[in-house]
Amino acid sequence: MADLWQELAPRWERGRELLWESTRAVSEWLVAALDPQPGQTILDLAAGTGETGFLASPQLGSGGRLITSDLSPSMLEAAERLAPAFGVENAEFRILDAQAIELPDASVDGVLSRFGYVLKGDPPPALAEVRRVLRPGGLFAFAVWAERERNGWMTVPASVMEERGHLPAQTGAEARLSAKRSPASIVRLLQEAGFESVEVAELPVAYRFADAEELWFFVSELRGPVALALEKLGEVERGVVRDEIERRADRAGGGFELTGVSLNVVAS
Repeated sequence: MADLWQELAPRWERGRELLWESTRAVSEWLVAALDPQPGQTILDLAAGTGETGFLASPQLGSGGRLITSDLSPSMLEAAERLAPAFGVENAEFRILDAQAIELPDASVDGVLSRFGYVLKGDPPPALAEVRRVLRPGGLFAFAVWAERERNGWMTVPASVMEERGHLPAQTGAEARLSAKRSPASIVRLLQEAGFESVEVAELPVAYRFADAEELWFFVSELRGPVALALEKLGEVERGVVRDEIERRADRAGGGFELTGVSLNVVAS
């Protein structure tokens, strides 16, 4: 998985604005739920290009500290390049594995994570690690996508590629991970990891595209394994896939949209 994101990092940096415009509301919800205070230390886990933590940065003040972390060095380098655009001056950038966080016990006041793989594993080691590094009373605010079938931005491109034999069908492990992404499952997993209070809110998300070109950029550059598989196809087959994705995508005004549902969580 780390190798995948290392390969995709340059694409995500190129497409950052499109992704950010569609998902910014999720980050704003997480930061509001965390309610960072001046002087605190906040960890942004699996931060990608860093925007969620950057929203929290001003609330920490010059005496606070934001730790922007990711397992991919390329993602972290992209975040470091972006930080000045957000006016961030109190961040440090660290390569950290969510499943084995190299920070001392009770060393941070809050943890953010937007769409990181924090539910991976049985039980998910990332949840126990977050609980370990949080100080007493600290909050964990994170978002995961709801079950796969509720996220057309996942299923529309992937189903076309699967049906045409360019991607394997969903594996058992992927299906189990998808099943964890329900409010009841999230509450149970967090309680088993030592969290006592858990709130889950659903937030609809829509990736909106001005035209077919922008939709294709999203699919062919930013959709992870789909994008990498598309690179291997010939021009004619890519055109067939593109036409079918356009046919299945929702229409929005003069353009297109692919919708989904984010599960936003705050736990202590």
